Amino acid sequence: MDDEYPQPVFLDATVLSNFATTDGISFLATLIESPVVAPTVRDEIERGWTAGYEDLVTAVDSFDDDLPIRDVSEGAGTGDIRDRLDSGEAASILGVLEHGGTIATADLAARRVANSRDIPVTGSIGLLVLGVERDLIDATTADEWLETWRDRRGYYAPVESVTEILDDERE
Repeated sequence: MDDEYPQPVFLDATVLSNFATTDGISFLATLIESPVVAPTVRDEIERGWTAGYEDLVTAVDSFDDDLPIRDVSEGAGTGDIRDRLDSGEAASILGVLEHGGTIATADLAARRVANSRDIPVTGSIGLLVLGVERDLIDATTADEWLETWRDRRGYYAPVESVTEILDDERE
């Protein structure tokens, strides 16, 4: 895995929710040079917090400070993106198209749209791996966070452990 992502990194609601569940928002703010959130994603997270998902409070509290909100305009020729994706993922991709950077998403449809437009993509697991590679988190903690995401959020991961990815990179 390439350990650098073009900046800024637009975080979608799933990535933010995952890291908020494990009190990892400050980790994201340290790991990523320029983490940003589209207004639509901020609104999704705030609605979740208002609806009673208390884990999201760390994300809500980080908006504007650790997680700046980056406006996204409606660009020409982007209607297909809004038609194919949920609003947060669409806004994040449109943000990358407008400002450059990377999208951090777990959404398969968003990954496909990003790949079709040559937009760099990462996700929650990729960010965990990057954190381990940079010695900001150890592999045991990364695996504990991944397990918490599975247990508390129903998160699907294509690997059982981040060490699977780390081991593949070292071979």
